[in-house]
Amino acid sequence: MRCRAAAWSWVFAGLLASLPAHGGQYRGVGGPVLPPGAGLPGGPGGGGPEPGGAPSTGMPSLPTAPVPAPGPGAAAATGGPALAPDTTSWQIWWEFHKEPFLVRRRGAGDVAQSGSDDFYLGQRRPEARIDLLAPTVADLHDRIVPALGRLLAAERNRDIQGACLLALAKIGRDGADVDLERALAGCIARDDQEVRESAVLALGIGGRPSALPPLAALVRDDAEGRRLVDRARVGDRTRAFAAYGLGLLAHRSDDRALKQAVHDLLWPLLGDPAVQDRDLRAAAVTGLGLLAGPGDGGGQRRLAWQTAEELLAWYERDLGRGAELVQAHAPVAVGRLLGRGTTALHQRCKEHFAAVLAGSARRSNPVLQSAALALGMLALPAEHEPRDAAAARALQGHYERGHDRQARGFCVIALGRIGGAANRSWLLSTYARDRKATERPWLALALGLLAHSARAEGRVDDTIAALLLDDLQSTGSDDVRAALGLATGLCGDSRAAPILLRLLQVHEGNERQAGYLCVALALLEDPAAEPVLLAILQRSQRRPFLLQQAAVALGRLGDRKAAPILVDMVQRSDSTAVLSALATAIGRIGDRRSFDPLLAALADRELTKLSRAFVAAALGGVGDKDPMPWYVPISVDGNYAAAVETLWNGSTGVLDIL
Repeated sequence: MRCRAAAWSWVFAGLLASLPAHGGQYRGVGGPVLPPGAGLPGGPGGGGPEPGGAPSTGMPSLPTAPVPAPGPGAAAATGGPALAPDTTSWQIWWEFHKEPFLVRRRGAGDVAQSGSDDFYLGQRRPEARIDLLAPTVADLHDRIVPALGRLLAAERNRDIQGACLLALAKIGRDGADVDLERALAGCIARDDQEVRESAVLALGIGGRPSALPPLAALVRDDAEGRRLVDRARVGDRTRAFAAYGLGLLAHRSDDRALKQAVHDLLWPLLGDPAVQDRDLRAAAVTGLGLLAGPGDGGGQRRLAWQTAEELLAWYERDLGRGAELVQAHAPVAVGRLLGRGTTALHQRCKEHFAAVLAGSARRSNPVLQSAALALGMLALPAEHEPRDAAAARALQGHYERGHDRQARGFCVIALGRIGGAANRSWLLSTYARDRKATERPWLALALGLLAHSARAEGRVDDTIAALLLDDLQSTGSDDVRAALGLATGLCGDSRAAPILLRLLQVHEGNERQAGYLCVALALLEDPAAEPVLLAILQRSQRRPFLLQQAAVALGRLGDRKAAPILVDMVQRSDSTAVLSALATAIGRIGDRRSFDPLLAALADRELTKLSRAFVAAALGGVGDKDPMPWYVPISVDGNYAAAVETLWNGSTGVLDIL
């Protein structure tokens, strides 16, 4: 369901009072983040003909009211398209990257190193452990999938259909009398663009090889693709969603032939003069960047390297200034395909992107931003690879002298991701002297990332932890305090827990502050915080952002006592914002005891259609086949500041879907 779009603008409207330099919208990747402010969720969400760019897939559409100046606002409550969000706030970066930190650790030693694929993308196939409260195969096959399938077939409401499609895709299995691919593909011909795009993307999220033929037909716009959409041609937006779906399908697959087929479908789109739509081209680049998966072996890696070579050559071509927005997605794709390393190709890429940041030639902001992101994925600490000191110098220099705030923020995050003693020293000294409220959150989070890698080795970086904790207690800025809370949580210093609990008590009336402090406590993994968080959850029924963050924190800590409380709230709430937060929170906790009341609510015709749609979304979250949300391979390290409409714009993109 496409519910996050409204949430972002609502959040940023609430932030404007304390962040006058920011504006626009606020992204809530794990679901909507909804502190108080302007914005009136609810009502129809558009969905016109393909060329019109109306809202498309996911959860119930939540159109938004305009947010006040100074930043660009969200879509009007009439359901029009959103304006481009202001992306320079650190909160947006956190919302795009928080998921790997919030998925509950599975056992000692499972936390990944900061420079590894697992650090952000997680271990795709963790060792199975018995969880008596996790859904069983029988639960899913005999009860949940059939209930969702029946509702999908019986209801034409776009909110319900979108929610059922995404829920079935997350579960990713057949059920009694339900064939997954047939159920999803059957909605591609709907006369509602939102539902069509939900169905197309869901084929990729489902992750089964049998989804390859329909997705391929849609991308090719061939006779079979046109039959699937029941139109004279497959529109470019639908083709773009199919390209994203193909990338997701390839990312989770171990089949080299499937990955090669996806490559052979997407790569020609970048060289075809007939393909001029920038959404379709950007989707092809993004999809190609997902060919490498965390568990790939040598054969798959060879394809990834080949694709990286191709994308680098395409990126270096002079296609005109108008093409740079799309070309800017290539460095990110290259970084995802290669990861860290010291091969000749790695070094060539690192040298090129460092030269882009350090060069005197004027480059567009998206190109600079993506160069910084790519170096954060590719480079190693100078202590391990001396040649990569040049990459660190380029990042440091661009932070010092660059003019684009977004690129500068990405530079310090990249240094935190790369890690190493030299980068640590530079970040500490820069943090000590740069007192600007707009810069300190980025620097604090970069230090938190660096300390998190020490935590993965079983130790606490006492210097960073103490510095951040001291500043957390002394800062007078709400915005800086929120970032410092999260950065302190990333450090993993248990001595911070009582201080965070005290600050939470002081700032509980500030929904945004309290929400981030809840998450910070969860990052510390302190079980003593559980009763406090549960109490906040129970008294936050009219504060959706805080409710959701408290539930997320309890899920991170492994506390299942919240699940029955949340389900009861679903049945009693009439607020779209609260329902959205509840659905996300129930899915995160993943307690099979939620099934009976959720299934009863799903069948309850006395509930509004929107409420039933959120119930379907909650069922999909509880039954999710993956430890990490489906969108993480696209959201993490993506250049959201250079996003095209189908990727992310706060309303109609792939990353606007819960």
